[in-house]
Amino acid sequence: MTGRLEDRVALITGAAGGIGAAIARRFTAEGARVLITDADDEGVRRLAGDLGAHARGHDVTSEAAWEQVSAWAVETHDHVDVLINNAGVFLAAPLQETALEDFRRLQEVNQVGVFLGMRTIAPLMTQRGKGSIINMSSVAGRMGSPYLTAYAASKWAVRGMTKCVAKELAAAGVRVNSLHPGQIDTDMHTRQQERTPELIEKLVAGIPMKRIGDAIEVADAALFLAADESRYVTGSEVVVDGGVSG
Repeated sequence: MTGRLEDRVALITGAAGGIGAAIARRFTAEGARVLITDADDEGVRRLAGDLGAHARGHDVTSEAAWEQVSAWAVETHDHVDVLINNAGVFLAAPLQETALEDFRRLQEVNQVGVFLGMRTIAPLMTQRGKGSIINMSSVAGRMGSPYLTAYAASKWAVRGMTKCVAKELAAAGVRVNSLHPGQIDTDMHTRQQERTPELIEKLVAGIPMKRIGDAIEVADAALFLAADESRYVTGSEVVVDGGVSG
């Protein structure tokens, strides 16, 4: 049986673990040829070995690094059909305890990284007249949340950039959509729970479905946006949050 992404080339950033790794596994199972990157060079190469994929270390905040990744993708598979801008960092802290350095770091990784990814990879898609770009935002990019000023700023930016670029590239056959996960069971979630257990407890208590999500549930949403089922979907927000922002 042919997979839903048979022979398509997918480039996934931030894929050493969590949601990125789940997407890489899901796409591989659906027949995609997967290119995965992460700041954790060792971790992403380990996953690539398990999947039979190609991997490399990647600083998504670097323009030069993105140019190298683009050249690597062309050399390896000639083109890119799907770009998943997933790399990101998280911070939960009261406004007065949010250092400017930390605020800027989140914007660099979560916002600038997505901007550079779209700007660098979009030409590979427009010249072929097709492609799907999926930008990882968050439920925090759709609603106000205490203690998430820095994180929300970056994710609202991703949401806005997605809508702008979707309209810009639509006529060229390239679709651009954003994914908005809520509380998902990943290492990032676990680390934050260890730092601020009371905050995480409150967040989970506010989920209508009364549980945190699984990374595979986000990967399934990414699969929809990458596959032909969403061929008339662009500039949209796909929310995977258990009803929090509904």
